[in-house]
Amino acid sequence: MAETTIPALRELPSLFAPPLIGDSLAFLGDPAGFLADRTARLGHVFRMNVFFDDVVCFVGPEAFKLFLDEKYFTRASASPPHIAEILHPDAVPFLEGDAFKRRKELLMEIFKESALDGYARILERIMTRYAKKWAASETFAWVPDLTAMAMGVAGSLFIGADPDSDDKRIADAFQTAFGGMLTLPVNLPFTPYGRALKARDFLRGRIREALKAHQAAPKDDAMAQAMSARSKNGEKLSENEICIETFHFFGAYVPVIGGLAFLAMCLGQNRAVLDKLRAEVREKLASGPVTMARLRELPYLDRVCKESRRARPVLPITFFAKVKEECSFEGVRVPKGLKAVGCIGPTLQDKDTYAGPAQFDPDRWIAASEKQHSAWVPHGGGGHLTAHRCAGEQLANLMLKTFAVLMLREYDWTFPEQDFSATKGQLFATPKGGLQVKLRKL
Repeated sequence: MAETTIPALRELPSLFAPPLIGDSLAFLGDPAGFLADRTARLGHVFRMNVFFDDVVCFVGPEAFKLFLDEKYFTRASASPPHIAEILHPDAVPFLEGDAFKRRKELLMEIFKESALDGYARILERIMTRYAKKWAASETFAWVPDLTAMAMGVAGSLFIGADPDSDDKRIADAFQTAFGGMLTLPVNLPFTPYGRALKARDFLRGRIREALKAHQAAPKDDAMAQAMSARSKNGEKLSENEICIETFHFFGAYVPVIGGLAFLAMCLGQNRAVLDKLRAEVREKLASGPVTMARLRELPYLDRVCKESRRARPVLPITFFAKVKEECSFEGVRVPKGLKAVGCIGPTLQDKDTYAGPAQFDPDRWIAASEKQHSAWVPHGGGGHLTAHRCAGEQLANLMLKTFAVLMLREYDWTFPEQDFSATKGQLFATPKGGLQVKLRKL
């Protein structure tokens, strides 16, 4: 009887990278473009070298599923030190095991439906204020205003800032702090990373001041929900944990800016979709407050918001993990000890999963396959309580849907000729030209 020969596993494919700096400069210059190019040339699993580490990259729903397997991968001590230093080494993206599960259970309490309905009132108040300003303007760049609006919402939700005014210092500081994640970690006063740490320290102080203010006079916002959150065992977040995760919330929330901009862009570029969505909004939610229950009555809105985040990815990768047990994917060996990331943008654009992946087509979700649903990873993959999927995903959904409802009820917008491609060299993508727009009240 002939012996069966088991094929030897192949080594991780990679391309030549310069000594010392590896792929860091190429990756930092254009993360999305770098990963798309490597995926096209090397396949769904490959190796790069960034931040002085060899990193295995996973693309596509099957590869992403392996990356989420705690048997083989851990988040503990995996991220580049400068990223953990900006957020805090004890923030939930870097936790694992029981510590992660406890923290995640408490954080999910902050985003339960009753809390989101309260947040919707703040969203509407701030968005309405900005919409009136936009309608009174000539052609303007939407991205900077969406940034200011989104950071105003974040400040109001997370630290109790006044929803009727903007604190530019907070908005600028968070942009600076999180911009430091996609830079070389050189801590000097004049470097992007040095400025990021200074902005981080300012914000940590502001968050602690907000916590004291909430203790003195209770409020109805996300920080108040964090203070009152309890696990099934009656545990609660410590003051230090609240401060750590409040800072993390701002960072996790920043991609919403790109989500808003690309949603507005996709609608403005696809008038048939915009008109159909406006008809649904005016039929089912023409007036009155936005609530989670009322939003569930708008299935086309759900498909549009889902598709805009797939067709125009904002984030390139997940947080880093580390291979704790050797494994393999499609005949390729993944050695123990390597760093690892799930590639969000390339997975959302995977041509083996989505037909015409660059095309904005909300109706692709009417009869989407399980494979397509599992490849929808703008907030990470897996379950919210069991994997490192963003706890604030429902807040992001609420933000995009409330924005669409309020804008389509009363406004229309058109774009002059411009560059609609995504920005490069930034952690969170937005339209490169700033999204020049003319908005009018209907």
